[in-house]
Amino acid sequence: MFNDLILDKMKKVFEYIATLLLLLAVGTSCEEGNDNWKVITAVPTGLYITGDATIYSAAATSSQLTTPAFDNAPEGTNIVGIYTWLKSSGSFTMLEVDSEGNEINYGSGESVATTPAPTYRLTVGGSPFTVAKDGLYYVAFNKADNQLTVIPTDFGIIGDATPQQWNDETAMAGALNEAQATVEYTIKDVTLDKKEMKFRYLHNWGVDIPYQGATVKMHSNMGAVAKGAISEAFSECKGGGDNFTVGKAGIYDVTLKLDLRTGVFSAQAICTAEDTSSATLPEKMFVVGAPWDWKWENAPEMIPVHSHDGMFWGIYYIEAGQGVKFNNEMSWDTGDNFGAENEEPKGYGEYPAGGANLVISTSGYYQIVVICTLSADKKSINRKIVLSEPEPYLIGDAAAGGWDAQLADVDKFKLNAEGEYVSPVCKEGNLRMCVKLENCDWWQTEFNVFDGKILFRGKGNDQDAVKVAAGQTVKLNFKDNTGSIQ
Repeated sequence: MFNDLILDKMKKVFEYIATLLLLLAVGTSCEEGNDNWKVITAVPTGLYITGDATIYSAAATSSQLTTPAFDNAPEGTNIVGIYTWLKSSGSFTMLEVDSEGNEINYGSGESVATTPAPTYRLTVGGSPFTVAKDGLYYVAFNKADNQLTVIPTDFGIIGDATPQQWNDETAMAGALNEAQATVEYTIKDVTLDKKEMKFRYLHNWGVDIPYQGATVKMHSNMGAVAKGAISEAFSECKGGGDNFTVGKAGIYDVTLKLDLRTGVFSAQAICTAEDTSSATLPEKMFVVGAPWDWKWENAPEMIPVHSHDGMFWGIYYIEAGQGVKFNNEMSWDTGDNFGAENEEPKGYGEYPAGGANLVISTSGYYQIVVICTLSADKKSINRKIVLSEPEPYLIGDAAAGGWDAQLADVDKFKLNAEGEYVSPVCKEGNLRMCVKLENCDWWQTEFNVFDGKILFRGKGNDQDAVKVAAGQTVKLNFKDNTGSIQ
């Protein structure tokens, strides 16, 4: 009997030990995996998105709203948000947890705005939110006004490496990979040039979110965290980041991926067929001739036209009888030297390229445009030269026509007796200027005056703002590219 009691006690001890080991195993398995994916039982202070329209079963670190990538928003802007996949078959609400652990569920109230995306007043206990179609959205919570903006984010590729260059994005197809908890935007068999690209949605560089009776702008483009080439390995992206460079021309499969557990975007581009057959349009162009003593060290570089590969412009003073030639390199021995077909003096007009000097018929300023295009078989380059009267204009806030009447005669510069182009009287606002070129938008030939020098945008980004007061005028001297605001 004594032995039976001992055996019974030992059996119970083993049962306790087995139960303890099982509990430890379960506890350990629950701790494995990405912390961002855990369901939170004691929810930290913050704002969360919840509901069966989301992939989150309850409040989790990965469902918490954070500060977005603003584009010059005022300091202290009180907006948080999240990129997340939403299902049209379900609904979602916003959960706020205060510093004392109190939970408040917000639903939809009255509509506040419909553009650029639906914005609603938040109501405690209000009806859950829904979306019309499955997709990736940016959900922005305006804490200052207690409003929610739900922004569809259909990403595409944009840049001079892409089919539509910088004019618009080329659409990508978005899909949820629920097993991997990622959203992937892809485009296959797309032709990319050896240039630059980014990712963008809503056909704009930023999205305006209603805020305090006005709006604040959030970046609606994704670029590289550090400038470099996009490759087969995924590279991290950020809102408003640098342009990606494309290492070689060819056919590509491009992917933009969002990890829903971490909120991190990354991108890759896989070249499936390199393009080695096409001639390459020049990226630079120089003009040399009698005005510069026929010396390449004196030759000015022409300005590339934004979003028009192989197109360059410049304004130069040339005497009657003087000749000029062009080359994409500062050399007589390398590159592609060209001029006109003959040396007959030429005035305003369009002329095919040739081996002779382009000789000017009448002294004065000339707006010279060099246009290089690929032949039909893409194996050679066609070139032409356009001579015209210079046409600088004010545009935008400071222009009499404003943004509505662009490139109007009332905003055109006039040439004075001292050889300077003088603007009409400016209105108060940001000064912007451009020249008028056929088949080009104003911003593609934009320039401005900084510290007494005319600086040209070329293929660069938006230039810094230059403020002018009402009644001021601008003078431009294209002989030495200097300017003044008086």
